[in-house]
Amino acid sequence: MYYIDSLLVKGFRNYNQQHLHFNPRINILVGENGQGKTNLIEAIYYLTVTRSFRTNRDQELANWHDNYFYIKGTFVKNDFKDELQVTYRSGKPLTVKLNQDNLNRFDHLQKYPVVVFSPDDLMLIREGPSVRRRFLNLEASRLSPIYFSELRAYQKVLQQRNSLLKENYNNRQTLGRRIEPWNDSLVSLGTNIIQARVKIIKALEKETKIFFEQMTKANETLTLDYACGFDYSEGQKETRNNFLSLLSSKYETELRRGSTQVGPHLDDMKILINGYDTRKYSSQGQKRTAALALKMAEVSLFKKIHENWPIILLDDVFSEFDQKRKQYFLDYLINNTGQCFITTASDLNEIINNLQSEYKIFTVFRGSITNENSGPGY
Repeated sequence: MYYIDSLLVKGFRNYNQQHLHFNPRINILVGENGQGKTNLIEAIYYLTVTRSFRTNRDQELANWHDNYFYIKGTFVKNDFKDELQVTYRSGKPLTVKLNQDNLNRFDHLQKYPVVVFSPDDLMLIREGPSVRRRFLNLEASRLSPIYFSELRAYQKVLQQRNSLLKENYNNRQTLGRRIEPWNDSLVSLGTNIIQARVKIIKALEKETKIFFEQMTKANETLTLDYACGFDYSEGQKETRNNFLSLLSSKYETELRRGSTQVGPHLDDMKILINGYDTRKYSSQGQKRTAALALKMAEVSLFKKIHENWPIILLDDVFSEFDQKRKQYFLDYLINNTGQCFITTASDLNEIINNLQSEYKIFTVFRGSITNENSGPGY
């Protein structure tokens, strides 16, 4: 079993200092909006991923008058304990330590799997391709160190190639010779990224269908597809050749625009309900269930790869569910997952008391935990 046993936060968002011990199964954070429930699960996520699911700016996470924050967590995995720490100070590199040993920022990316669902995840359905690409890149990187390294290499090649296109518009003969090696690298790395994305989308689709059909009582079917600028379905060699061919045909356009016009940095993931694009044709409830299904599929994939359930962080997931759907989803969490954190502005005691499972309830008020209640077996 894998779970976070304790957490210490200092100077993080609206927490001056808070030290907590968690239940290995269900942890519920109850409180009015704006009290710090989401900030607490954000701290857990940041500790394991060294980035926030709400902002790309570390300085926004620090208590405004300190420009500093510190997070320490004790993780238990198969009866072994690890202590993980991150320290942020304005103007200095982030410090990450595992059992007192210094790590590079992303060295532990695959070691402590965590999945978060927040209201912002509806953007996976509502917004444009860049949001879904970010989702694919993050999840593939956390599932595969090779993907992460190839993605970073691709981004560097893309940057260099775009610089050449911008700088050499009036010197095409020289540019042709200089850009060719970058074309080869772009196509080689890009092909690997596309193939990896297709693989993870197929795996996500298999798991997503199961959860979505249960939540909709088998009345609807969710499917996923990879949207690429060229045919990627025939294999690695054919994908590479198609990529290179399209890249060559876009050369004049790229010169005019000063940027690379084809590649996985422009691709998308289609999310369909009964064959229709959820972004255009689904209801608010369908969008929310589809986004949640993607996250639960992610949970299942982590379980298959790591042989332990990931930690699940659910922010305000029940706000638009009726009582029956709340009960169903809680039952699902009890029977199909490991440690869970659930934030809510409503009282779930009526439902929780009917579940024969370990749980712990935390009351959050103005950046501090003011009350704790435990459930059966804890």
